[in-house]
Amino acid sequence: MFIRLKRTYKIYWLLWMLTAMLIIPSSVKAQLKMIKILVSSPAIENKVYRSVGDVMAGSIIRELNRAGGMEIIKREKSESYLKEKGMNEWVGSRELALEVGEALSADIVIYSTLKRNYNFLNYTIVFLEIKRDIIQRIINSSFPVSTSASEIGRTMKKEMEYIIKYIPLPSELADPGKAIRQKTTDPEKLPENYEIEDIPPFDRFGYIEQILTYYRVFPGEEEYMKLTKQDLMTRFIGREETDKDITKIVNKFYIYGDFAIRHNMQAYLIKDCSTMAINILIANGIPVFCYNGVLVAYAGLGRSENCIFKNIDDNVIESFDLTHRMRMTVMFVVPKPGRKGGISREYLEEAVGYFKDEWGKTPKLVEITEGVFDIISSEFE
Repeated sequence: MFIRLKRTYKIYWLLWMLTAMLIIPSSVKAQLKMIKILVSSPAIENKVYRSVGDVMAGSIIRELNRAGGMEIIKREKSESYLKEKGMNEWVGSRELALEVGEALSADIVIYSTLKRNYNFLNYTIVFLEIKRDIIQRIINSSFPVSTSASEIGRTMKKEMEYIIKYIPLPSELADPGKAIRQKTTDPEKLPENYEIEDIPPFDRFGYIEQILTYYRVFPGEEEYMKLTKQDLMTRFIGREETDKDITKIVNKFYIYGDFAIRHNMQAYLIKDCSTMAINILIANGIPVFCYNGVLVAYAGLGRSENCIFKNIDDNVIESFDLTHRMRMTVMFVVPKPGRKGGISREYLEEAVGYFKDEWGKTPKLVEITEGVFDIISSEFE
C-alpha cells in the first residue's frame, strides 16, 4: 500500500513539473539571460599610464556591478584574445571593439582611450552596441596628471551614471518587437490630474532625445548628429499665408517625426486640435509637442474642460491660453503596438477625435510619412 502511494505521488509530482514548465511564459525564461558587457582595457600611448587605465576600467566595472542586472565579461578574456593575435591588450577603435565583442559574445563593449596633453590626461569612453553596431554615447573629458586614484574613481562614477541609463534591457536586445499589452484610457473617464512620470532630464540633443529615451528607443549618437545637421538645413512649407513662426515649428516637428519613423515609431500632427485631445494623449502617457514646448501633465480638469497644463520645462500654461493658433502646431510620437507604450492608430484616431474644438471641428490625425511634407500645407490651412 505504502509503495503504491509513493508511486502515485511520484506520478503527480512529474505531472506538476511538466505543467509548470508549460505554463511558465517564455518571456520569464528570456529574462534569465542578462546583458553581457565587456569593459576593455583603455588604449594608452605610453605604458607608463597603464595603472591609470586600470583604475579607469576597474572603476567602470565597479559601477556596472553596483547597478546590477548585467553580466560583466572578464577583462582578461579580451586581453588574452588580443595577445594571441599578437596585438596590444587594449581596445581603442570601433572596428576592434566589434571584433572582440563578437568573439566574446558580448552585447555591449565599453572601450576607452587615454592620452597625455601637457599636464592633463584626455580620455574618451565609447559605449558600443555590438549586434546593431551602434555607438550610443561618446564621452570626451580630461583630468590632471596628478589626479589620485580615488578622484579618478569618483570621475568614472559620474560618467557611468550618465551611460548606464542607455543600457538596454535583455528583452530589448533579444526581441525589440516583443508583444506588450496595449494600455489605453477611456476618454469618458479622464482623471482630474495626470502627470507623465519617468521623463529623463534634458540632454545634449534636446526634446526629441528626451522623448525617445522615455520610450526606451536609442538611435545612437551618430544618428542624433545627423538629425542636428538636418535641423540646421530646415525644409520650408512655402505657403505665403502661413504664419512664419508656425511654419518654423511645423518644419521642426516634421524633422522630428521623420526621425522617429525612421526608428520604427509612429508620428502624427493633429489638424483642428482641441485642448481635450491633448488631455487624452497625456492621460495615455504620450508627451505632446506644441507651440509651448512639450506638454507632459495637466491638473484641475473638470466639466468645463479647462485645466492647467505643465510642459517638460516645468512651465505652467492655462488651457484657455492654448489658442487656436497655437494648436495649429501639435505633434506626438508613439511606439507601434507591441512595444513599450505602443498604441494602435485606430485608438489614437478615435481618442483624438472624441472632443471637438471650439469651432465645432473634429480633430484629425495627419500621419508623418515619406512625402507627407508636400501635403502638410494643404492640411493646415
